[in-house]
Amino acid sequence: MLRGYEILITRRDSLGQDIAEGLQRRGFTVRRQMRGGSRPTAYLLAFTLREAESPAVTWLHVRLADTRTGAIVAAVSAPLDSLGATTLDHARAIVDSLAASPALGRQVSPP
Repeated sequence: MLRGYEILITRRDSLGQDIAEGLQRRGFTVRRQMRGGSRPTAYLLAFTLREAESPAVTWLHVRLADTRTGAIVAAVSAPLDSLGATTLDHARAIVDSLAASPALGRQVSPP
């Protein structure tokens, strides 16, 4: 289950900070540094991708990947302009989507 993971967020920008704070408020354990021997950890990877064709929509993609296997345990993708006007709005939408993820209620199979 995603709740069984510690979330590793190494981003120091405002989006990373806001996502970390939002996940902590939702009861997730968030860490800023990797350390060995801990419970299962999922690394937060966030990136944007702009479509080449018109209309050139910019998408925000967020992935939580198991640090041991690389398996994606949760994912969110959305057009950036649909997430709100500010970085805080973007982070809130991402956290809401991750917290509502079906992965929260299912066991992640080992590799």
